[in-house]
Amino acid sequence: MDGSWMPGALALVLLLARGCYTSSEGSWCYDKPECGPGTWLTQEYCNGKRQSPINIRSEKAIHNRSLGAITLTGYDDGKKLQEMINSGKTVDIELEDGLYFTGHGLPAQYAAKSFHFHWGDGDSRPGSEHYIDNRQYPMELHIVHTKNNTSVSDARKDPEGIAVLGFFLEGSEMASGKTAEAWESFIKNLKKVSEKGKHTDLDSTFSLLDLLGPTDFARYFRYPGSLTTPQCNEVVIWTIFPDPILVPPKVVEAFPSELRYTDSSSGPRMQNNFRPLQPIGKREVQASAALKAKRSAASLVAPSTPLLPFLFIATIISSMLV
Repeated sequence: MDGSWMPGALALVLLLARGCYTSSEGSWCYDKPECGPGTWLTQEYCNGKRQSPINIRSEKAIHNRSLGAITLTGYDDGKKLQEMINSGKTVDIELEDGLYFTGHGLPAQYAAKSFHFHWGDGDSRPGSEHYIDNRQYPMELHIVHTKNNTSVSDARKDPEGIAVLGFFLEGSEMASGKTAEAWESFIKNLKKVSEKGKHTDLDSTFSLLDLLGPTDFARYFRYPGSLTTPQCNEVVIWTIFPDPILVPPKVVEAFPSELRYTDSSSGPRMQNNFRPLQPIGKREVQASAALKAKRSAASLVAPSTPLLPFLFIATIISSMLV
């Protein structure tokens, strides 16, 4: 029997078995009017009152003193990054078991399953899904976890079944050291998965923690939301870190230039794969203790500046009276 069909069949099996966050359910897309985000409202779960992403307004966030630094277990193990795949919607990295996310305010321990990205078109068009104070960043990284290590399909049935850590990426010439090296190693793999359905094993030269760099895990916003892809299930606890990860500029440029939406090298470039902002409604966004503390400290310093001219004049008058 001719075995030429086996690689393609294997790739299909892998895609179906993953059950990843960026599911290939339905015929939705990002790049065509007939199936783009504007049409998602017709789907059963994409028109609720707890949809994501949102614009997080820091001045309206509720300070929660009990929200301390989160704890990440296994994130420093490069061997946990198993495989990279072009899903036709994003680039998805599958993770082996053993990576966990815990912290106050969570109903259970959450196990990392995969991570993926959303982006625009390099420096010319930002593409993060969430905004902070009306600002959209070039890219956004989502690390997907399920409650008590359940399957993604089961987690979608639980109102708190999924927890996602969201990080912004920003190209900067100031990016350096181990973080920059990790991202440069990461994007070398993009060429291997340029077309939809392609996948490649990762070589364990960097860990997920290396990619996150000097992120302060005590500074974050948290709110209840949804998956940002159909069926947009409202089952997500979002933890969004407002301070962007600085990466070499070529990292931001690599995603839209190297990846394609289809299985053809001449197919449309994968760009602007983000969902537009959704109404926040009556939901409450919480700010962690450290995030609020830093903002408060800054606000205490700022008012002192206008007093300088007054103090200078008062000193002159005082010297004249001596």
